[in-house]
Amino acid sequence: MSCLARALSTIAPFVPFLALSAVVLPGPASAAEAPLTRARVIELARASPASRVAAAEVAVARATAGASGALSLENPVLAAAGGVRLNPDGSRPAAAMASLSWPVDLGGQRGARVDAAEAELRAAESAAEDGRRGLVLAALLQHALVLRDERHVALARARLALADRLLAAAERRRKAGEAPEVDVALASLQRGRDAAAEAAARGARDADLAALMVLLGLPAAAGPERRLEGPLVPPDEPPTPAAMLAGIEQRTDLRAAAASLEAARARSAREHAARWPTVTVTAQYERDDGANIGMLGLAVPLPLLNANRASAAPAAAEVDVAAARSDAARAAAAGKIQELHARYVATRRALEALTPAAALSEKAAALAARGYELGENDLPTVLLVRREALEAQAALLDAEHAHAVAKIELLVAAGRVPR
Repeated sequence: MSCLARALSTIAPFVPFLALSAVVLPGPASAAEAPLTRARVIELARASPASRVAAAEVAVARATAGASGALSLENPVLAAAGGVRLNPDGSRPAAAMASLSWPVDLGGQRGARVDAAEAELRAAESAAEDGRRGLVLAALLQHALVLRDERHVALARARLALADRLLAAAERRRKAGEAPEVDVALASLQRGRDAAAEAAARGARDADLAALMVLLGLPAAAGPERRLEGPLVPPDEPPTPAAMLAGIEQRTDLRAAAASLEAARARSAREHAARWPTVTVTAQYERDDGANIGMLGLAVPLPLLNANRASAAPAAAEVDVAAARSDAARAAAAGKIQELHARYVATRRALEALTPAAALSEKAAALAARGYELGENDLPTVLLVRREALEAQAALLDAEHAHAVAKIELLVAAGRVPR
């Protein structure tokens, strides 16, 4: 017996076990990539590059707030000078002078600067939180879009399989003399259209999945290999409009608007305090002709020509702008809640109305195709029933996606995390 034959006879008892292991055990690629559930999408969206940009902007405001506690915006000044004094008697004694000027802010300028910087920090944090909410919403909507695309791909594949069945049945019946040549042509035409629709559905799915990868900060090249899990419509029930209106002040956009108003008021107070002058306390020492001379003095600017009016007046006007924006945001939020709830109710009713019809149409298409294979129906009748069934299935999927979008938007607006 050759070496190859002996080796094959040695491993032969283990071939079934190896084959079973290859089927049961997942490969390294599938084990490495976790499926994209809604919880995973939310987690990745909160850690995405766009979210990190918002965190970096908050860090800038935090750094500004940390540096705002300086005693004064002006630094102390140390000056020195030296020379020779020429006396009438011809003597030339040395002379020198040194002075230290220390600025002192009046009118609570330092406290106003600190308050304004801290208010700006709170406004930046609120804006970042609202930005993260919008990013999570966009990622969830894109996730729902890809789930719908995958359902479209599954429907397109089912339609293509049914077209293959009809084409095979038409060719078989033509050979048996039970169907005309036009049946084969119609079945071939329908099969080509379904193949094109299946390819277009896969392309749309891959493109939307790549967009989702970009939103989440994942490599777009690995998009087609990613698996998505979860129902298209979240199972959570949104709160009532009355409950949402009662807690409307907790919305991130309203908190951001309120923080912007607070920051505008703090900036106005800072610019108002800056109208006060910065007094400079001066200590001076002179050595002149053997004499020691010490002096203390004050330098007080007179705010007659410009009492920081160029900055105080616009800052006061910005308070009114921020207040108007806050009121507009509150009114828009209340109207948005009513709009989202109305769309949610409408899409739910449409979905409930279409669900039974779509199930019946799918059954009718299968029965019509089976009847053609048995020679009980003609091909035009089968194609007509099939077209109605496809339109009903597409309408059901579109209604389910519309309801999912409305429900996700309503849940996120209520501060809930869709499952």
